[in-house]
Amino acid sequence: MCLFSFLSTFVLSGNVSILPIDQLFVTLVKLRHNPSFSLLAHTTRLSKATVISIFWKWIDLLHNHVGFLVRWPEREGIFKVIPAVFKAKFPRMTSIIDCFEIFIDAPKNLHARAQRWSNYKKHCTINVFICCNPVGSITFLSPVWGERASDVKIVRESGFISSKYHLPGDQILADRGFTLHDEFATGSLCSAELITPAFTKGKKQLSAQEVDCRTFQTVSICTNTC
Repeated sequence: MCLFSFLSTFVLSGNVSILPIDQLFVTLVKLRHNPSFSLLAHTTRLSKATVISIFWKWIDLLHNHVGFLVRWPEREGIFKVIPAVFKAKFPRMTSIIDCFEIFIDAPKNLHARAQRWSNYKKHCTINVFICCNPVGSITFLSPVWGERASDVKIVRESGFISSKYHLPGDQILADRGFTLHDEFATGSLCSAELITPAFTKGKKQLSAQEVDCRTFQTVSICTNTC
């Protein structure tokens, strides 16, 4: 209701036979559960084209008027609200990072289609680098990249490895695919510690410390980024 109360001042009247608050609700349902537009159209008794139009109208509103909520927090605020379970293991943790994919329609331009085709997903996708703080609030988003760009490349090009965001000793949790430990430690006076789960390749068995750290980090990353 608070979100609608704020956004309603920017909503233009239209001829859609569904209240603005219900339009926002449909948009949030699509974002959270990703049902098909056909299902949403059936549920709201509207045409599929109308539901699609409603969704993108509210996406534009959210981007234009609520985008300011994605911001880098004050360092004191991060450590003040860090959950105890994180504080016990990673007392200097400021960030949890990952990349996510979004399915898109295949571009008509063949070169653009090749850049966005995912052999793994068998679909055209775009990738975005995302960061959240220990309580799960999104604090950083990169520009959109095609599927051909690796997670490591996106992080490098995003400007995230910088003293603007990190101070010496800061701890950053990531999946094992982010092999950027040296760059975070030395790049742009950053001197932050990138912590990833231990690799099993070439090892018959992980040490007790590696097992404990690996399990904890995997659960933490999935819980917060989702």
